[in-house]
Amino acid sequence: MSLTHEFFLVSIEFELKDRYEWYSINRYSWEDKAVLSDDIIQYMMDFLNWMPSYNPETKESGNGLNYHGLTVIHKIGAEKLISVLDKWLKLIDEAPETFSLRGDTIWKEEENGEGFWEQTRNKMKREKMQSELNQLIGLAVKAINNNQFIIHYGI
Repeated sequence: MSLTHEFFLVSIEFELKDRYEWYSINRYSWEDKAVLSDDIIQYMMDFLNWMPSYNPETKESGNGLNYHGLTVIHKIGAEKLISVLDKWLKLIDEAPETFSLRGDTIWKEEENGEGFWEQTRNKMKREKMQSELNQLIGLAVKAINNNQFIIHYGI
């Protein structure tokens, strides 16, 4: 099973102090949700760092996603998220049906004890990536139009 990042559209009255209990209750049944694979998030992380956000753990505003934690994305962040993801979707339109994205650099050890660093590649399906990004754009549009926000649960 690959790692994922989950994004939920919640009302402006959402109690951040209840975020973990809420997550355990609603994780699998919440309708306004988008899930992106970690491979996509890692590849796009530099661009997602342009998005204004809020860290509920530190109670500080900043930019980007908390990879291992929670992130709150309010209206301004949702607007930037839409802008960035729309441009990615246009780029992905040019991709072949199946393509690869650069992944982690890992150490590969051989039987003789020698080893080497290898750049991994993550196979992607164009339609799947487009679908995941469109789901997240849909949440961002709803957040803006309905005075809601998005809460991201990292890996």
